[in-house]
Amino acid sequence: MPTSTPPADADSLAVLHALTRKDLSPEDAYNAMEGLRNMAAANLIARFESKLEAQNTQLETKLETQNTKLDAQNSQLASLRWMMGVGFTLLALLVTLLRLLG
Repeated sequence: MPTSTPPADADSLAVLHALTRKDLSPEDAYNAMEGLRNMAAANLIARFESKLEAQNTQLETKLETQNTKLDAQNSQLASLRWMMGVGFTLLALLVTLLRLLG
């Protein structure tokens, strides 16, 4: 007793035919089992890919955050270097000026 609108998926169709018939041949039973395996494998693969994608997205977000923090720290370090350079230059000028006056 097949339905009037069969599924578009060949695996689903094999399972549907197997479940709607009473006298199953070994070939039909095998096709139904293979259809179930194929659908289960496709589902498992889709779930696995989804989890991998989610983990990759989280990792990319964490890496971007760390890169932003490192860039900010590098900017602060560069500013400190300039300040120290200017400070030592001013100190050297002051020492030179005091020697000339003294």
